[in-house]
This record gives sequence, C-alpha cells and structure tokens, in this order.
Amino acid sequence: MAKIAITLGDPTGIGPEIVLKVLKKYSFDHTIILYGAFPENIRIPKFSVIHEAKEIEGVDKGVYWVPYKQDSSFVSGKPSRESGIAAYNAIKTAGEHALDGFIDAIITAPISKHYIQLTHSNFIGHTEFFARQAQCSEVVMSFFSDKLNVALLTTHCALYEVSSNLTIENVVKKIHIINNSLKKFFHITKPKLAILGLNPHAGENGAFGKEEVEILQPATVILQNEGVEIDGPFPADTFFAGDYHKYDMIISPYHDQGLIPFKMLSFDAGVNVTLGLPYIRTSVDHGTAFDIAGKGMASQRSLFEAIALAIKMLS
Repeated sequence: MAKIAITLGDPTGIGPEIVLKVLKKYSFDHTIILYGAFPENIRIPKFSVIHEAKEIEGVDKGVYWVPYKQDSSFVSGKPSRESGIAAYNAIKTAGEHALDGFIDAIITAPISKHYIQLTHSNFIGHTEFFARQAQCSEVVMSFFSDKLNVALLTTHCALYEVSSNLTIENVVKKIHIINNSLKKFFHITKPKLAILGLNPHAGENGAFGKEEVEILQPATVILQNEGVEIDGPFPADTFFAGDYHKYDMIISPYHDQGLIPFKMLSFDAGVNVTLGLPYIRTSVDHGTAFDIAGKGMASQRSLFEAIALAIKMLS
C-alpha cells in the first residue's frame, strides 16, 4: 500500500479547502498523509495525528495528519509571513520524509512564493526547492493532461536569462529525464517527443537568434543518435496549430511558451509533475486564489487529477 503525502499549501489560500473537498468526495486505496496547517475558519475532521516520521511506517489505509507545530492561527484569504512559514515547513517536512523512504509520492497544494520569500529569500518554487533538497542536479517541470503534455527546459527564471540557462549538455540531460520518465511511469515503450525553438520562426537558421543552431539542433542530433525519438526544433507560433497530438511530450525552452497553450486547453484538469526526483511529485496547476479562499467556491478537480496521476505513476 503506497503512502501518499499531500501538502496543504498556504493555509490562508484554497489548498486546505480543496484537500478537504477531495477527501470528502473520493476514497483512495492508499495511505494519505496531510502536511501543514488549516485555517481556523474551516472545520477540520478528526484526523489521526502523526508526531514522528517513524510512526508513518505503521499506519494503515486512511487519512493522517502531520500538523504545523507552531502556535499560529490562520484565516482564509489573509496571507501573512506566518502562513508562508507554515507552507514552507509543510513541503520541507514532506520532502524529508520522502527522502527517508517513509513517503512514496508528494502532491502539493498551492503556495505563495511571495509570502515564503519573506523568510526564505532564495525560495523560487516547489520544483527548485525539492530538487535542491534532494541534491538533484537536473529535474524537469512538466505538465500532463488528456489534451497535451508539456515539459520545460527552464523553470522560474526571467525571460532574459533563458538563453544563458540553455546548454547542449543540460538540454540532453533533461530530455533523457523526460524520455526515461515516460517509459518508467507511463509505460510508453518508445516516447515520441517534439522540441520547440526559442526564437521566432525557430531562429530561421540564425537570422533571429543562434540558440537553435548552436544549442537545440546539436542537442537534438545527439539525442537521436542515442535512440531518443525527437523532432524539431519547431517554430512555436505554428506548432500548436498543427498535429501536436501525435507527440507524447512537447518540450518548451521557457515557461510561458509551453504553459499558455497548456493552460488554455487544460487549466482545470492539468497536473504539474516534477520529473527526475527520487520520488513522485505532482501538483495542481493553479495558485492560492486568496480572493476566493474560504468561500466554498474553489474547484478540487486539479487536485484530484494530481492525486490520480500520482497513483497511476506508482502502479
């Protein structure tokens, strides 16, 4: 029986609300362990509390809770420095438990980078945090849905920094992570991949930038010679108007290039997956929505899809 962690995210956002909605509506044939804090305006079921990591080894199917231990109270829609600390503590503890082998998968509810950065100024996001904690030199932020799957070669960096974060070596490493993950977790024997260009018209042979000629094309040739089935780099402006459905994964050099079409097609049902970690990590693909937190309006669909995908990857 797998042990699945769900971090509650910022306790003043919609994370706690959608977690409780999912647990009320669905039952899972696994052990579910919640990490983090609930706001005081939400009625909390009587979960069995876990005080020490070693207790996780003995739990059975059901829902358990590793609470935030500080004496703080939170109210939905009112984020603060303390709510950021609670959110950070939840992912830190869940990550430690996963690395120690107590947890098989982590599903994360949304956090606020701003409120975490008030006390952890170098915090960038879940993906980068878990990679650093696990001492992984390369991980891949990817997104899955029934409509399309997208992976990013860079994550949360400024647009002007994208080019300097791309090298032949790290492009090859990241695409191997993608290819191997599709085989291991999704049982795709021969994944078919497409890579997008960085520049307009994929650079037009260097007319609008050299990254395609100097980085993406050479990396693609290396990968093809190593048995990876990958096409491109394609001009991004026309790619999604064509037959993108034939690819198991579309690889984008930077964040918005891949996520604009993905979220247009799959916002409520998309799942964020970090590939390359020593455990499975999935997440909702939306934010904290402080403006509607505590009002009962938040949809739990993306969280349910994230849990379902993690379970699928464990099979």
